This record gives sequence, structure tokens and C-alpha cells, in this order.
Amino acid sequence: MAETGRPRGPARFRWGMLALALLVAPVAAAQDSVVGRWGPLMSWPEPAVHAHLLPTGKVMFFPEFEAGDTARTWDPVSGVIQVLPRPGHNIFCSGHSFLGDGRLLVTGGHISSDVGLKDVVLYDAFTNTWRDAPDMNAARWYPTNTTLATGEVLVIAGNIDHDAGSNTLPQVYQPATNTWRNLTSARRELPYYPWLFTAPDGRVFYAGYRTECGWLDPRGTGAWSSCPPKRYGSRSYGNAVMYDEGRILILGGSDPPKATAETIDLRESSPVWRATGAMSRGRRQQNATILPDGKVLVTGGSGGSGFDNKSVPVRAAELWDPATGRWTVLASESRYRGYHSTALLLPDGRVLSAGGRGEKSAQVYSPPYLFKGARPSLSTAPASVEYGATFTVGTPDAASLARVTLVRLSSVTHSNNMEQRFVPLAFTVASGGVSVTAPADSRRAPPGYYLLFLLNGQGVPSVGHILRVGGSGAPPPPPPPTDPARVISFGATWRYDDRGVDLGSGWTAPGFNDAAWKTGPAQLGYGDGDEATALYRATPRQPSYYFRKTVRLDKPITEARLRVLFDDGVGVWVNGKLLYQRNMGNGTAYGAWASGTSGDNAVLTATLPLSPNPFVVGDNVVAVMVKQANSTSSDVSFDLELSLTPAP
Repeated sequence: MAETGRPRGPARFRWGMLALALLVAPVAAAQDSVVGRWGPLMSWPEPAVHAHLLPTGKVMFFPEFEAGDTARTWDPVSGVIQVLPRPGHNIFCSGHSFLGDGRLLVTGGHISSDVGLKDVVLYDAFTNTWRDAPDMNAARWYPTNTTLATGEVLVIAGNIDHDAGSNTLPQVYQPATNTWRNLTSARRELPYYPWLFTAPDGRVFYAGYRTECGWLDPRGTGAWSSCPPKRYGSRSYGNAVMYDEGRILILGGSDPPKATAETIDLRESSPVWRATGAMSRGRRQQNATILPDGKVLVTGGSGGSGFDNKSVPVRAAELWDPATGRWTVLASESRYRGYHSTALLLPDGRVLSAGGRGEKSAQVYSPPYLFKGARPSLSTAPASVEYGATFTVGTPDAASLARVTLVRLSSVTHSNNMEQRFVPLAFTVASGGVSVTAPADSRRAPPGYYLLFLLNGQGVPSVGHILRVGGSGAPPPPPPPTDPARVISFGATWRYDDRGVDLGSGWTAPGFNDAAWKTGPAQLGYGDGDEATALYRATPRQPSYYFRKTVRLDKPITEARLRVLFDDGVGVWVNGKLLYQRNMGNGTAYGAWASGTSGDNAVLTATLPLSPNPFVVGDNVVAVMVKQANSTSSDVSFDLELSLTPAP
């Protein structure tokens, strides 16, 4: 008897495949809304070792080594790649950032490994032309550019050549006069491509990649001040991003690669590094990209030991949520992206990932938010806005909007995006759209071009609108920093005694003879892996360690502020007078244990009592005792910063 109502043979196969497709399609769509989707692999003529989102919406890129004198653009809408006029010298291994008018300032370049150029060139995307700018003081290979609140550009670090070594003189490019200003009081040896950010007070924050960090006042001839060391040490070929106003995330890097991450809020009166969630696995040589919703996307990198270990690729992207501090593992890229790779945010909210050493390909990632429903429409917006101005953005979706954000156009190389920063904007619903308030001043958003996004309640962004912030008006100068003079900085060198000997009570006095003590830079301690000087680790543990440092003053002091990193108890004396103590409830005798424990690398801040005032004009001795909590303690740590306000 023949069957009826069921297909047979080829027809049955086709119906089966259709049923399978109907089942798989919703699953794939649901998966995309969780992990996102990578587009097809694109073949490019050269590796994109340096990449920049231009104010025209196109991506400019240039390659490595001897081919570094050829730049191209890629149009993310049409996919067309176009060769640009030559810049006039090899701009591989240069620094780069955007001026307020959208021109790209490219500093230094490449002769050979570790040998740079002092040439400077400007690219105008609107006219497709290069123009030479005055040379720098000396060559730079692997420098960093940072656009300042004034619209000027700080250029710092980079190697001169094998004999001269690092270029230690920071310089500021002044667009109004096409000249350089030398920060002669701020000479400092920094690593290749250091991480630098214009902070909310107008200073520049140095975030690494080494363990140390610091503040640079770029006014006049410049001045450095210190900040607390990081929790997890050095992060070579890791990443640093300003994911919100004054808030910085650093992650990964080092050898072997780290999975850890930490944050710092520069808006606090005494910023400190705090741990956040760790990635699912360690990686180095990766890229980190700020998305329109303020989350941070990490792509590529190596999970193996060594400089650029392609045998242990990390192809799965990860997404960090600043609201929770947690990471989400996302879809995997087709190719290994390590050393010489780049990634940047595109105007449509996707992310370009490209390059790698010898890797002539690129791929575009669509984050999960592009699979969560219809996008808000952004129909009209101004071409430029002034600071503090209110402007209208046309959209039929105003009622559904939850956020309006800015993301500065990217300029990235060697895992270091020198430009991207995230700026949330206040808005209200208005007739025909939303009324948005521009950043109050250039400390929040240095002058230049940004992507403007509208986001709905599901976190889905509009297509970005390229907006010039600062317009043609001159930005206000940054206010002067208000910090008093730091007479002892974090990382300073101390005399110390770690022999486990009871010195009695006289060791805090100015006249005590500490000439035979050891000396070494802070952080001093053991057990955490971030010490600059390792102290003796006795078994069982000794209860106390001694430290002394002399400070010379030429004026009376009216205020003294202390920041001290310690584990577990600490006492601080000035000229024999005990001014500060924490977890010292069992007394200050050598044999007494700390009366409590502290978190690893705890940093506390205090204003010291000055009545009566122990500070004198001339030499002053700061003496510190650090105590262990018990005989089995796993670590000990010490560093100290002292800031003094002199009398007028």
C-alpha cells in the first residue's frame, strides 16, 4: 500500500534539510546575540600595523619594515582599498594622534630596529595631502602621542638609536604656531609606546606598561609626580583604555601572559589601583577597543610564553563590562592576531581587526548588540559643537533611548590605541529627537573628532555620526594642579634594616646612625611579585622591619599629607615623633606583632598632625616600621609618598 502525506526520495531529503534549517536558524541568531559574529576574512595588500579611523569615516593603515612609507585607506562601506600619496619617509614604528581639526600628526619613524627618525608629518584626510612639520629634538622609534586639553600634542619616549638609547625629553607640538615646546624639567626614560591619557584635571597620566605610573604636568617646562604602583606588576604588550571619564582599565600583557586586569579612577583625590575581573585566559599582543556602550572588547593575542608565540593563539574575543567587572567569552576570529596587529571601532558599531606580523588580512566583528533588535535611527546631527553647548540630534526613536555617548576616533599600533576614549553625554527628549549637552570642557574631551552614538534600552547603538568637538573655538586651558610638593614619591630609595634585630627605641631619632643599613628602591617587601627590592624572608617570620629616609626642607611646613602602602601594620615617625600608625595596637616594640591585617598592597591616606610641628628647616628624618601579623605571614610590603605644603 502506498504512503500518502510524506515526501519520498529526493523530496523527502529536501524537506528534511528545510526542517533542519528552520531549527538551526533561530539557534544561530540566538548565539549571535550572545557571542557576536565575525565576518568573512578579507585579503589585504599589506599588514595593517598602524590603523586610524579618519574623520571621513575611512580607515587609514600602513604596514611594517621597509614598506612603511606606503599608506592606504579602506572604506568600510564599499570595501575599496586606495593607495595614498607617500608621506616622504618611513612612518613604521611612529607615534600618531589627531589634532583638533582632524589632521593626523605622525611623529618619528623607522630606519632599522631600535633606530628612529626625528621627522614629523601631518596628514589631512579632507584634502588627501601630507605636509611636513618641524623636526623633533631627536629621533623617536616607538613614541607615544597624546592630545592634550589645550589641543596641543605631547610626544614622549621612543628610541633614538643603539648608542644614544631612549629619547628622554618630552615635547609638546603647538599647532597654532607649528612649533615645539620642550619639557626640559620632565626628562624621563620610559618604555616603548608608553600608555598615556589626558586626565580630567588637564595633566597627563602615565599608566605603564611598567609597574610604575605617574602624573605629568605638561605646562611650562613640565613636572612629574608619582602615583601608587599597580597591583599586578608590569604588563608588556598589554592594553590600557580610558573606558569612562577619568577611569582607566589595564589588562593582560607580560611574559608569560597575564589574565588579570585592574582599574584606577583619576577623579578621586587619592587614586589607587583596584582589581577587577580576570579574563578567561592570559594573553599578550592583543588589542582592546572601547565600544559605543562603554564596554571593552579584547581581540587576538598569544596565550603562550615568549614574545609573539603564534603556536598558542587566543582567537576568542572577550568583553569586559565596567558595571560588573566581569568578562564574557565571545566568538572566535579566523586568524591569529598578535604582534603588529590592530583593532578599532568603526562608525557602524562593528570592530575591525587586522594585521599581525606578515599577516595581510583583516576581519570585521559584529558585537552581540547588533543582534538584539532594530537599531535607533540617527537622522540629523550637527557637524561640530562647542564645549558646554546644547545641540539637537534628530531621531524618531527618542522615547526608547537610554544613553548618548561619544567615542574618540582611534589611532592604534602595537597594542596601544593613543586616541580612543569614552565620554557619556547628558540628554533630554525634545521635539523631533533629543537635546544633548556637549562635554563641559576640553579636559573631559580633548578637541577633535568623535563618534556620536544613540543607544536604546537594550544597549543597541545607532550608526555613529562623526562629530567635531571643540569646533573652531580655542579650548580653555587646564587648571593648575593643586597638589602640594611631593618630597618623597612612591618608588623612592630608602635605607632599611631587615636583619631581624631589635634596635630598641632610639632608631627613630634624627641622630641615629643608619650608615650601615642597606638601601633600595620601593616597593620593598616579598611575597607579592611586584617588589623593586626584596626584603629578607625569615622562617619563622620576623615581626618588624625598619626604614629611614632624610628629607631636606628650605621653608617651614604648614600641611603634610601621607600616602602609605603597607602590609600588615605601619608606624611613621618624623624626627622621632610618631605621627601615624595603623594596626599597631600591640605597641611599637620590635617583638610585637601587628594588631590586624591589611589587604595586599593596601594604600591609606592621611593628613599628619602638626601640633607641635615636627618638621624643621634643614634635614628631617622620616622613620617607618612595618609589622607582620603573625609568624606565618606570606608577604610584607612597603612604599610611601609624602607631600608637604610650605609656608608662603
